[in-house]
Amino acid sequence: LFPQQAPSFRANGGSISYEVTWKKVEDGSKPESISFSSVYNSTRISIDNHSYRISIMAKNNLGIATILTFIYESEVSCRKIIETLFCSLLGTEELKEEQVNGTDDGIFISWEPRHIYDSYIIDWCNFPKLQPCDLQWKRFGPNTSSALINSAAFVPGVRYNFHIYGSVANRASLLEKKTGYLRELPPLLDPIVEKVELTFNAVTLSWDSYPTNESQSGFVRGYHVYVSPIQEDCRLKGSKKHVLPDDSVLCKYTIEDPEEKRYTVKHLLSNTKYKLVVKAYTGGGETPIVNFIYIDTPFNSNMLYLLVLLVIVPALVAAICRWKMKWVKECCCPVIPSPNRSKVLSFKEFKIGSEKVLKISDCIPDMLAVDNKGEAQKL
Repeated sequence: LFPQQAPSFRANGGSISYEVTWKKVEDGSKPESISFSSVYNSTRISIDNHSYRISIMAKNNLGIATILTFIYESEVSCRKIIETLFCSLLGTEELKEEQVNGTDDGIFISWEPRHIYDSYIIDWCNFPKLQPCDLQWKRFGPNTSSALINSAAFVPGVRYNFHIYGSVANRASLLEKKTGYLRELPPLLDPIVEKVELTFNAVTLSWDSYPTNESQSGFVRGYHVYVSPIQEDCRLKGSKKHVLPDDSVLCKYTIEDPEEKRYTVKHLLSNTKYKLVVKAYTGGGETPIVNFIYIDTPFNSNMLYLLVLLVIVPALVAAICRWKMKWVKECCCPVIPSPNRSKVLSFKEFKIGSEKVLKISDCIPDMLAVDNKGEAQKL
């Protein structure tokens, strides 16, 4: 808080001191206060995320005079630590935060000018991760629509939030929100794969809890999924080649939406061991690949069915056919025909009474053989 005496303020007594009193608006809690000498032109108070009524009074031996009373409205966009009287209600309109880029000299901020304002104000915190955050602001003329904000406190890898206000008649309205880095760095942490769903030719990875907010050291632009078989280099369809420092080759897939935290790698081989890793990347790149997760794709049962259909069934059919052909040949076309065993002679055309008869005139033999057995055969 920076108490400032109005030009009309007159102290009729001795030395002046200041007293700051603050109290929660929502409940009946007791107010808190702090006093300090006028030698000091500022003080700091720490409050939580509730709304507070804050009063600043000047006093001497003759009495007390209230300089200012205002209400601090609690909202995410407002600073948790009040460090300036300008925080005169930052505004409640929900505005989309726009990303801006940093340079070696600072962070460039631009805004759309409005002719109704006689000046513009930009505020930011030098130490957004600390409490208090060291709130800063600059005022610009009505014809200005951009500014290069620099500070010795700016460091790479820290996200700074800027609020742009239009001011007229000493009243300010929040116009735009900007956020950016002096320089983006790679993410501090890799996504943790929380769920793995396996099939014989695909794997689905999920990392739903990975943060993409201001805790990161750069704007998370997306993710890279790397995969490779353990025993060989990767050549999966739809992937790009990525070579590691040890010359091993990985397959690389890119996800360009930072809120898409699920990906399915397809065209894997069944019954094969793979190594995988998911990396987030920012405008500052990504960290080197160090640790992998390992998976084993299950055996493809469809291949077993296909093997049965294409190999075992045809082999069985061929064996049956071969056996049947041999049986047919022995029955119908034996090397030495035997009338008593011939199935052909079982037809009535080849019978005389009950005897099977083979008429020589009905056959043109390819070969004749003499049966030396002692049995009498009737021809």
